[in-house]
Amino acid sequence: MPPRRTPPTPPRGQLPPRRPQGQPPRRPQGPPPRRYTSPPPPPGANEETVVFAPVGKGGTATKEKPGPAPLGKGGVAIRTAGEILITLGLVVLLFMVYELYVTDLFSAGKQSEASDQLDGEWAHDRTLHPELVDGKAFARIHIPSFGVDYNFTIQEGTDEAALEVGPGHYKGTALPGEPGNFAVAGHRVGKGAPFNDLDNLSSCDQIVIETSTDFYIYKVLPYDDEIENWAGGKGADPKCKGVSTLRDANAEDGGAYSETFGRKVVLPSQGTAVNPVPYKDAEVLPKAQQAALLTLTTCHPQFSARERLIITSVLTQQVPKNQVKDYGDLLSKIGEA
Repeated sequence: MPPRRTPPTPPRGQLPPRRPQGQPPRRPQGPPPRRYTSPPPPPGANEETVVFAPVGKGGTATKEKPGPAPLGKGGVAIRTAGEILITLGLVVLLFMVYELYVTDLFSAGKQSEASDQLDGEWAHDRTLHPELVDGKAFARIHIPSFGVDYNFTIQEGTDEAALEVGPGHYKGTALPGEPGNFAVAGHRVGKGAPFNDLDNLSSCDQIVIETSTDFYIYKVLPYDDEIENWAGGKGADPKCKGVSTLRDANAEDGGAYSETFGRKVVLPSQGTAVNPVPYKDAEVLPKAQQAALLTLTTCHPQFSARERLIITSVLTQQVPKNQVKDYGDLLSKIGEA
């Protein structure tokens, strides 16, 4: 085989000679380059080709997901029930927001209006026992342990219209300072919630009822678990001055007030809680022998009307308004400033 001729290399800086026009280019000699071809699938392979979603500019290929399987009758029923439950849950949530916040705003406006009206009437009239009118405010309640700003007007009656304004006086019960039972109801949740924190009161805590002429100071009676050793226990605290168990030492069962405690939880049907002598017949004691009590009632537990929380206190002091400058001055005199 004759040796392969190679064209002479042109001197440095000189271009190689041009190929004459019309002459085909010379192909390099040797075996042709190998081209890659994918191997055939193995016998029996039946896997489907993986399909990818189109890739946008700058995106990444993602595997295309198959569509959801159609629901059967059971699946449709479950989905429908779920949608109904979600809707009911939203309705309940909206109702709770309305009861807790919206009604508070409405009641705050009504309470402010009633308070201004009461102050105006007191500025011109100092009647000891003004005429009671349904839904109209005639007194004000303060609870020092809830803060110096805690005060609500007390309306005559316990219907819904009266309680939307503030606490309401049980018709027919005693008036502030009188023997018997001055009974007042109030909401615990929504509509101003004036009695929301009644369960935080302790025995001997003070509750002040303000009228046009006087401040009446009541103190919460002993709780049932404090009765037995009251005189030698908490009853000896100066804070509890004027507070007794109301028990009759000569009566084996404790006498007329044997069922009266500072705090009690009863069923809504137990209306005797606001009787002149709580939980006893109205005629158990003549009026002259009855203690001057204040009973506050509200729903229990919170967010439920299943039971009633009863807080009962006894009158320990009466301070005419002409003896103090205002309620703040009264607090300093009774040790609650």
